[in-house]
Amino acid sequence: MLRLPILLAVFLMAAAVAPAQDWATEETCTVDLPEIHDEALEPPGLAVIETTSAGIANATGRFWKVTAPNGATSHLWGTMTSSHPMILGLPRPVRDAINRARTVAIEVDETAESREEHRTAIHFESYYNEASDPFASDGTGDGTIAGLPLHVSDWIRDRALDTGWSEDAEIVLSPAGLAAMLRFEPCEDFARRAFPMQNNYIHLLGILAGVDILALEKPGDFFADLKGRDDTAEAIIAVRAARLHPVADNRKRSTLLALYLQGRIGTIRSWRASQLQNVLGQRGRDALRVADDFMLTFRNRRFLDKLSPEWPIGDVFVAVDAGQIPGETGLVRMLRDAGLNVQRVRLAGEAP
Repeated sequence: MLRLPILLAVFLMAAAVAPAQDWATEETCTVDLPEIHDEALEPPGLAVIETTSAGIANATGRFWKVTAPNGATSHLWGTMTSSHPMILGLPRPVRDAINRARTVAIEVDETAESREEHRTAIHFESYYNEASDPFASDGTGDGTIAGLPLHVSDWIRDRALDTGWSEDAEIVLSPAGLAAMLRFEPCEDFARRAFPMQNNYIHLLGILAGVDILALEKPGDFFADLKGRDDTAEAIIAVRAARLHPVADNRKRSTLLALYLQGRIGTIRSWRASQLQNVLGQRGRDALRVADDFMLTFRNRRFLDKLSPEWPIGDVFVAVDAGQIPGETGLVRMLRDAGLNVQRVRLAGEAP
């Protein structure tokens, strides 16, 4: 059991150094014109990353036309969790598809229909650790979180501070709660919710267009699904924590935005896998496999089940994270396996 003296030592240690997330300055995060910087992809380098991504099914493309056997058509769009103006500036064909849609399907509808629902969202079951002695924990006592190296654990603590928590977030929050806390990257802090994330923006556009909104998951599903699955939650923590690696300038962010705008989603996946391995080695590879099994495969099957009655009716605009689309268990492959015709719609500025 981790007792008060050890906790105080961890807190004092964290307070004695400048927060690692201080690298995420406005200058580091500001990108006026996204472009690919080859040096930002070192190691292993662009050539290796592109070779790896070449083996990923449906690796290129954000916008897809889905045709049911009866001829009814719908669209699939891959979002990016960002509020950058160029990410919010949706291509005209995408906006037109939203405006023409019968239904806009989003991953999660985070709006509340009642005061009680709002309160429930604040206190999701499994978001916090069970109430107990506040000076006791089942942790190892060495200051690490989810078995990660101490310096990576400190990145998580610093991120907790910047999201309104304290250095003891790993005591208060469950593993699933910590994983949720790490969902947004530090550079998104500067918008301070003045600008919506792209998925929320699409939700708003659907409402303004007067169409029905279909939520593919409930707000609390993430926590309910991870209840009793701490190993999976810790794998997600590892994947997201590795993205907190400090950088000296905006080249990595510029490259990430540019790759997305070019529709090179498989390249982004390969690059992030390489970054994860650079930070955590074999632990990173193992964590990615476990995290992908939950975040991609498991959730895509749920999405497919929820959407199956919609395809024969048609005029559905589906917006999910772009990372859900490529790969053997990606949505494009799953939709085709379900008997739907899925064809990429290449947008201006995208790679072939």
